[in-house]
Amino acid sequence: MDQVTLEKNIILDRESIVELVRKWGNVNTDGLLDEGNFFFSIPEVDGFIGYKVASSNAIVCGDPVCAPEDRALLVKAFDQDCKDRNLGTIYTIVSEEFAYWATENLSAIGIEFGMKFILDPHDNPTKSKGAKAVLVRKKVKQAVKEGAVVKEYIEGSCQIERQIENVAEDWLRNRKGPQIYLCQIALFQDRNGKRWFYAEKEGTIVGILLLNELKAKQGWLLNNVMITQDAPKGLSELLVISALETLEKEGCHYVLVGPVPSKELGNITGIGKMGASFARLLFKGAKHIFPLDGHLAFWDKFMPQTESSYLIFPHKNLGFSSLKALMQALNVGKGKV
Repeated sequence: MDQVTLEKNIILDRESIVELVRKWGNVNTDGLLDEGNFFFSIPEVDGFIGYKVASSNAIVCGDPVCAPEDRALLVKAFDQDCKDRNLGTIYTIVSEEFAYWATENLSAIGIEFGMKFILDPHDNPTKSKGAKAVLVRKKVKQAVKEGAVVKEYIEGSCQIERQIENVAEDWLRNRKGPQIYLCQIALFQDRNGKRWFYAEKEGTIVGILLLNELKAKQGWLLNNVMITQDAPKGLSELLVISALETLEKEGCHYVLVGPVPSKELGNITGIGKMGASFARLLFKGAKHIFPLDGHLAFWDKFMPQTESSYLIFPHKNLGFSSLKALMQALNVGKGKV
């Protein structure tokens, strides 16, 4: 197995890293497993912190990957290690709970930039009333009428996997406008804890959906809904509903989607009014440049519950260097994922 060296001379193999991510990961799952990450751990904690390094900053992907009661010990050790190496720190897509802790314990600036959506497969829009539910049902029926059929892929077919990868490649080619992204799409890497759904039309795969297991929540992360340019209308909705119906039969009550950028920045703590106003102006400008509203419009139809996602800048580390590092971590200016 591939070996990954962590700080403090601790060695974790890739399988152990993946297992920890499946156990404690959240919306940061894909980012944590992206190639090029570094991992920090200490002997006292069964877990790690995953991060990238750019412009003298460690950009952490989400909450620490460990039991909640171990987070403080792991974070404080990581914080000291970064100080020893003259690295600033930035935490991306963290939970509201961790954001409040960091504000109090790391003198951090906290910026509520988005949200994660939570779906209950037992309460999907096909069983609800209202305009949004009607819209989802209409789109699902349209995709079915055009001949789309959704299946779950069970491993063992190189041909099907190649077709699934072709869908992802087609989807990437046809994305419009400037892009930002945290990680590369890795459909068949780290297979433990993954599930794949695909949609066929006349024997050709035209859409895919990927699930990642979230053991701590007894649920799944639903990301990477991708369709070809010539796919039937409503196919994305059909893929989501088909996956939800499968999970409902299995007794699942928790499906997570995200992170999804908000229409505007929410709560900002640890910074003055002028700094907060400048942050809101930057975010507004980014939304004019990058296509950030599509995810919000799509998932809102499924009437999810929401929880906030934050950016955290420990020790007031918000300046040119940290913003540059954040842009590098989000691959701003590097084209399509």
